[in-house]
Amino acid sequence: MTAAQERHDFARSIARVAGALALDYFRNRERLAIELKGPQDFVSHADRDVETLLRREISAAFPGDAFLGEETAASFEGPLDRCWVVDPIDGTHNFLRGVPYWNVAIAYVEQGRAQVGVVYDPVHDELFRAERGSGAWCDCGGETRALHVAGTSVLPGAFVALGHHDRAPSAHHLEIRRRMMVEGVSMRNFGSGALQLAHVAAGRLDGFIELELSVWDAIGALAIVEGAG
Repeated sequence: MTAAQERHDFARSIARVAGALALDYFRNRERLAIELKGPQDFVSHADRDVETLLRREISAAFPGDAFLGEETAASFEGPLDRCWVVDPIDGTHNFLRGVPYWNVAIAYVEQGRAQVGVVYDPVHDELFRAERGSGAWCDCGGETRALHVAGTSVLPGAFVALGHHDRAPSAHHLEIRRRMMVEGVSMRNFGSGALQLAHVAAGRLDGFIELELSVWDAIGALAIVEGAG
């Protein structure tokens, strides 16, 4: 096995373990203590516990690799090389409100590029994954299928997600939305950057736009989109 293949197999496995823990918290979320990191920026014990599990298991399996997680990012000193980049629960606001659109996002990065990307949706048991240069895939229900982006080539009638954070108004975002509505684009925002990118890879969305995303929300999921064409 190459280093990327070994980490790809490991990421698929540990994503399911982390997803099972997150799903248990989701089903019992009324017991969670919720904190605000900033306006409309939530975190809970679920986020922290899932990240702790991922850090522990990755460190045990690959002790020479670095780790960057959303909940402990302040302690990261870089660089993004031989580094795991993790969002333990991407879509925390959905998660806390009982909306089943969230995921566990994991990437293995070398020299700033994701070599492995995994986005796991525990609610629907869909695991989207890619290894650079080897395509993109979805594991679900004991079956594996190749991912392919949609063939849509014009804006009118396209199905596009336009994401945004809720911390401050954005005139630029509103202008993009206005122009796309004029062009006849069907617009959505599901509130989870990595999962919306995975759904672009699966051809469910024609595209996804967000003007600002943290690296842990995007780097692995973008590798899946690239692998899907």
